[in-house]
Amino acid sequence: MTLAAGFQSNLLTGLAVYIAAAGIEATWAPSGIYTTLQTGIVIGNIPQTPDRIITLSSYPVSDHPSLSDSVLGVQIRTRAEGADKRKVDNLDDAIFNLFHGVMHLILTTGVHIVQFPRVSGATLGQDANNRWSNVQNFHAYCWRPSTHRT
Repeated sequence: MTLAAGFQSNLLTGLAVYIAAAGIEATWAPSGIYTTLQTGIVIGNIPQTPDRIITLSSYPVSDHPSLSDSVLGVQIRTRAEGADKRKVDNLDDAIFNLFHGVMHLILTTGVHIVQFPRVSGATLGQDANNRWSNVQNFHAYCWRPSTHRT
């Protein structure tokens, strides 16, 4: 038996496709295999390669008890090679410009995001390989019907 893709899976996959199509030179490969020169987009895990990576993960924030209104947090972590922190900051800025303020975004997976504001962010410093990382948190206001909600 194959488990059907759930809402969070569809949200993150749709966002990965959207980022890859946005012209910020990032690549979505569902296999997770990237060349060293690519900026890979991954869901959940933070692989050792490539050096430039965008990692997407989600977490619940709030759900209306009877209506299909939900808010999911989406954490977008970026990492870039080298000692120059501006590389990761530029990648973060591209992500911010792509999403903050967007309204009624319908992803290729069918998820409808009503709005997607950034709510926080932080610099995570450098790892053992001297790569800088940042993180941004967005709130995806979504219509998410379920068994007991209309």
